[in-house]
Amino acid sequence: MEHKWGGQEVINGYTISKNALFPIKEYTYQWLDYILKGAEKPAFLKDKINYQIIGTDEWRSAASLEAMHNSYLKFYLSSSKVSDKEYLLTQNKPEYNKYLVQKVDFADRTTSNNDYYPDPIIRDSVAGNGYVFISEPLDAMLVNGSFLGNIKLSINKKDIDLGVTLYELTPDGKYFHLSYYIGRASYAKDNTKRQLLTPGKKETITFENTHLISKQLRKASRLVVVLNVNKNPFSELNYGSEKAVATETIADAKEPLIINWFSDSFVEVPVLK
Repeated sequence: MEHKWGGQEVINGYTISKNALFPIKEYTYQWLDYILKGAEKPAFLKDKINYQIIGTDEWRSAASLEAMHNSYLKFYLSSSKVSDKEYLLTQNKPEYNKYLVQKVDFADRTTSNNDYYPDPIIRDSVAGNGYVFISEPLDAMLVNGSFLGNIKLSINKKDIDLGVTLYELTPDGKYFHLSYYIGRASYAKDNTKRQLLTPGKKETITFENTHLISKQLRKASRLVVVLNVNKNPFSELNYGSEKAVATETIADAKEPLIINWFSDSFVEVPVLK
């Protein structure tokens, strides 16, 4: 017998709440009748945006994506250490000229970077070869919408593919994947026109097209940002030359990429208070 509910009960190792499952085929036909045939508006469509809050059994609605949140929390990617491998994600603006240095050797195919994809959604560690920034414990809050970013960097080449991944670190030490950004720096200002970076110059990479999330964070949870360069065997690698990336070869990877990640970089996390 066909299951009447849409979606999956377990996604990338995470068991979703029972109320998150809904009869998607039935709702789709009701919506089509409403749009195409003038039928009564389906009761489940409270407003233009309808979303389920992860960590609860609750559905909510909003008039627009912007109306999902009424505030942003701004966190800087500071160079202050909180442990041997972690740095402070702080709401206090750090000194302007502080930075962390990362070296990525694209000619070395024995290593990989940027484990940004949410599989598994909950994991025990995010330690790797990028930089990890962790906040102080926070009050319970509803993260609601798409997070934004402003990454300030300088590199020794002309382009870079970077990734920024956002996690909730729960009080019991689990990392819950909230959202991520992955993008090519040369298209950050205009995704229709490539604009190469100037080697050695401090540049700003702004992004906002991250995966939407609605998640109830537990009291004493922390927010975690993982910053890295995209380098994995499943991607088209950007070696940072002037060439079109699709035409680059391993011969363009001779000189390792050196990145200065400046600590006045920040992310803004949307919350509904």
